[in-house]
Amino acid sequence: MDEGVSETETKSWIDVAGVIRWGAQPPTGIQRVETTICKRALETGAADFAIFDVIGSRYRPLSRRERAFFNYIIEGQWPSDTAPHAERLKSAFAYLDIQLSHPDNETARRLAFALSGFRRRSGIAYALAKYGLRIMQFFMLLFSFLRTRLGAMAGKLAGASERWAPEGAVVLVSHEVNRDRFIDRGLAHAGLRGVHIVHDLIPVLMPELVTSRFHAGMNGFLRRILAKPEPIISVSHATRDDLVAWNRDVVKAPYPFAVKVCPLGAALVSTEGESERIPDLPERSYAVFCSTFDIRKNQHLLVSVWAELVRFLGPERVPDLLLIGRPGNSSSLVKEELEKAPHIADKVHIRSGISDKQLRWAYRNALIGLFPSSAEGWGLGVSECLANGLPVVHADVPALREAAQNLMPVLPAGDFEAWKTTLQDLFEHPEKVAELRADVARDYDRSTPDGFAGCVLSYLGFLARDGFDAAKPGGNPA
Repeated sequence: MDEGVSETETKSWIDVAGVIRWGAQPPTGIQRVETTICKRALETGAADFAIFDVIGSRYRPLSRRERAFFNYIIEGQWPSDTAPHAERLKSAFAYLDIQLSHPDNETARRLAFALSGFRRRSGIAYALAKYGLRIMQFFMLLFSFLRTRLGAMAGKLAGASERWAPEGAVVLVSHEVNRDRFIDRGLAHAGLRGVHIVHDLIPVLMPELVTSRFHAGMNGFLRRILAKPEPIISVSHATRDDLVAWNRDVVKAPYPFAVKVCPLGAALVSTEGESERIPDLPERSYAVFCSTFDIRKNQHLLVSVWAELVRFLGPERVPDLLLIGRPGNSSSLVKEELEKAPHIADKVHIRSGISDKQLRWAYRNALIGLFPSSAEGWGLGVSECLANGLPVVHADVPALREAAQNLMPVLPAGDFEAWKTTLQDLFEHPEKVAELRADVARDYDRSTPDGFAGCVLSYLGFLARDGFDAAKPGGNPA
């Protein structure tokens, strides 16, 4: 066994493969969800932490070194993007051995970004650094493979069992590894039973929005956990309903468990605490949309709407547009829209990798929030806006309605005219925005990050204590 690993009686575990691989940088989307659960577990001791080691296709508790890096991430000890360059560079390469031992494509990108000066993820310096790091990753993985194999052989010769978890132990499987073809073997050998969070069914219901490889992986994963079967936690009632309907109409698996719903609720970034102004943002009124630049998110639609509004109303009557998010497959579409509309070059601001303090500042100081995404399992940006008291105009998607508690203006996701007309009306009549803000203050039912994470951890504890049969309809309540 690895350094720091020993026999344990702990029965609730969280797989931190996604958190470790993402590393010490601002979490987004699913990484933020998993980080929130881990943070609550670390504070309360409700669960311990394990990792699925893809090299050995096995689950194991964290080594001391891995635990130190995990704490470094969860406790937010790493500097923000506005910290001095030397401090950020030192942080990026902290625990390099762990980062290279549990890599994905993001690892090399993130470290290359640091080596090339934290300016942009492109160019010769960035490319050379990225490929050099991937070579280092290859040799580190080769070393880890040989060490793991030798350790396994020694264990067999000594008659040692790979099982280390006590009877009935459960693990919340990370989204990062739930599609691995050896996950069942890893669970069985460790003596763990898998529990899964399903965030959305977009890859299987709308395969045109994802790569064929991701569609195949998610399709196989969802079918496997329905047929095996393993308990499922859904982040919204909308996602739960989609899953139940898809199983009924397509998979037809005799799934015996009730799907547990733990709504993401309000922001996973606390609305309390300090805020920090986003550097180099003009001191003007702005609307904000925070989400990864993905085609279904429709950032490019907003840019084209802004171009028309500025052309029609004039720049002084239209707030700026602040787009916050990790670059993705729609970044080029946004760039194309901006190139077609040079008259809004100074009205649209794109930011990535901002700190939680800066995100709080963005929501606290915006005129209005926007969320035009065409498909969601929850829509964190909607609840983040509302939790900060900011009204938001969002697309007509069931999960977004649920996140907004049916309080906010709803528009067809890709309808240019609807978005242009509605936003023009709000910008020309600021009293309507004020009324929406009053609706949020009066009627929005805030929850907390701890509420969501507490729901997940409570359900894990329930399954570990009472067994999977208790999760069936008619079993003991969770």
